[in-house]
Amino acid sequence: MSQADVVISARSPRVIDKILARHFEDRGHFWLIPEGDESYQVAVAMVGNDPDRRKILLDQPDVIHAKHLHAADRIRVQAVVDQLVSWFYVDHLKAKVEGDDRYFEVPYPTQIDRLQRRNVFRVGLPPDVVGVVEFFQPTTSTLWVGRIDDLSAGGCAIALRPEQAIGLDVGVMLSPVKLCIDGLADISISMIIRNQRIISPGEWIFGVEFANLAPLHAQQLDRVVMRLQRMMLG
Repeated sequence: MSQADVVISARSPRVIDKILARHFEDRGHFWLIPEGDESYQVAVAMVGNDPDRRKILLDQPDVIHAKHLHAADRIRVQAVVDQLVSWFYVDHLKAKVEGDDRYFEVPYPTQIDRLQRRNVFRVGLPPDVVGVVEFFQPTTSTLWVGRIDDLSAGGCAIALRPEQAIGLDVGVMLSPVKLCIDGLADISISMIIRNQRIISPGEWIFGVEFANLAPLHAQQLDRVVMRLQRMMLG
């Protein structure tokens, strides 16, 4: 996190209840991250919420991932809720078995920390997954297609040829933009150019932030990022 980032801690049971209830209603996912092994991240679905018992139910990953998580002394449970990174910690994950289904039963936390900016996991696209954006160049209205280099729920990096970069200054908004990822996403959004860098004489990379995302699009992109992460982990 940079010095400009602000973390707000929610300790009110009522606020925590609302955060978890909203995430469940949105069919949200959580990332399970062992403390001290932050490069290891497993995405799991939130499949149950019991406010009376103050427990949430998370789908348990495959045996290998579950064994790794069980071995950790402390787990960071993290998600993007209302487009804000939100997290809490549990000391141990308690397994729950219902027939052939296996879950993690996690008690409501006493505190949820929230990063007060749109900051989300960024993942590269696997070699066999094609992701592109289609947009009209601001000064000529020419339709250009750029390759998605990496993706997060709040933005992406786009690879373009130098001749496509005309008019794409920092702060420029592109709208509408069609974002397509093979079998995972096909949506129309707006985006703002935030940075640019030259990778080679034939390729420039533009970092963009998604603007004014509809809730359904934000949820879909969050799920796409988690799906891509699982694909990269194999």
